[in-house]
Amino acid sequence: MDNVIIGFTDRNKCEVIRDIVAGGGFYDADICTTGDEILRAANESAGGIVICGYKVANMLHADIYEMLPESFGMLVLLSRKQADLVDSEDIFTLVLPVTKVDVIRTVKMILSFLDKSAVSAENRNGMTQGTDRSNEEKIIIERAKLYLMNKYKITEGAAHRFLQKNSMNRGMKMIDTARMILNG
Repeated sequence: MDNVIIGFTDRNKCEVIRDIVAGGGFYDADICTTGDEILRAANESAGGIVICGYKVANMLHADIYEMLPESFGMLVLLSRKQADLVDSEDIFTLVLPVTKVDVIRTVKMILSFLDKSAVSAENRNGMTQGTDRSNEEKIIIERAKLYLMNKYKITEGAAHRFLQKNSMNRGMKMIDTARMILNG
């Protein structure tokens, strides 16, 4: 589930991003220079994340995302102008320039969210027993943070502080604030 696929038309950009994610402990990242290569690598994998640009050779990021297996998330590194063109709340973005720390944190957070979602899906399907509500609440809070990060182009820490501050100001539990954010 922790597979990393990096897709940019420029192979040098792929290698720079691979070096950044290796700093976060992801040493076996696949490098792809076309959308078709990304999809082939994803279909041969159990799940993970695709890190790519707005457009990869012959395909837009949104087209790639639509064809990815459900066990994959997507992080798009793009310019401020391109950020306004991304309209899917399921595709996560970071606006360039970005720090190495933000890339690593975002990748880890998305992968953590995917892992928790997979566990939650298994629990709903009766494959495992004994989950407590706190795991579901953690998933909801993580989803709310990811939503805030994606919508407002903020870091995970800023999203967490936003949830905390708004919860305190309203006299609500953090989980209730997260649910409110996700339900619009």
